[in-house]
Amino acid sequence: MKRWRIITFGVLAVAGLLFFNREPVMMRLLDARTPKTSLTAHQKFIAEEIEIHLPSVGEAPFPVVLQFHGCAGIRRPFQNQWADIANEAGYAAMVVDSMGPRGLTRQDALETVCAGKKLPGQERAGDVLAAVKLAEADPRLDADRLVIAAWSHGAWSVMDYLTMDMKRQWPAGIRHEAAETSPVDGAILFYPYCGAGTLTRFREWTQSPPVLALIAGADSVVDANLCINYFEQRRRKDGRIDLVVYAEAQHAFDDPFLEPEWIHWHSEEYLVDAKMRYEKFLINLPETLAP
Repeated sequence: MKRWRIITFGVLAVAGLLFFNREPVMMRLLDARTPKTSLTAHQKFIAEEIEIHLPSVGEAPFPVVLQFHGCAGIRRPFQNQWADIANEAGYAAMVVDSMGPRGLTRQDALETVCAGKKLPGQERAGDVLAAVKLAEADPRLDADRLVIAAWSHGAWSVMDYLTMDMKRQWPAGIRHEAAETSPVDGAILFYPYCGAGTLTRFREWTQSPPVLALIAGADSVVDANLCINYFEQRRRKDGRIDLVVYAEAQHAFDDPFLEPEWIHWHSEEYLVDAKMRYEKFLINLPETLAP
């Protein structure tokens, strides 16, 4: 009888452990099921859809901002407005298109990526890793002064990337290799997704760069409170977290190029403020990083 009690207790303990750790377990299973490729192959995969904007003054190599769009795909005019700000601050801008190489149109992306059916953050983090390595290889860019700016799904992917120990774990879809990667010196995150399926829910960041987090307080696409709580907790540990909550802002409040049915989400007031903070973050970053 005692033996069966021990077995029963063991089964219940394992079941309880799996229940309370079901999300990490599911994420590991998803990682394992994702087809793997080499980092070199993935770099080639995304390289053709990357645009690099260089400052009109100064000499290379330039510090660089890597830009990652939201789940619906790239909007060149929208990304260009931020690339222009980076250039004015003396940074190059590398604008990464994650949907084009995968053959996903805007409608495809809305129906699959935005719906959580394709390309979770831990997989798209492979685009982040590949872009970092491409920046390292480009003589025009100084990957020792590297900032990542990302929006919505892109911010989710960047945050997942920041949880990864590059010596032991790489993004889903890329085979781990013995390779060093440049650290991230700063992160600018617009209205990230912080809900179920994000690695930041149960993993600490292995990199802790200064962060500018711009949250849409009235967001109807992602749960703003989850991100607010997350960054408030991080700020208690690291004072280099600048958390800005635009109380009445909707998702994509900073996009003046939205389709007519969504253009009411745009706020020129919040956009102007976000641009000012974006530029200030880049200009002040060397001082922020100074010992």
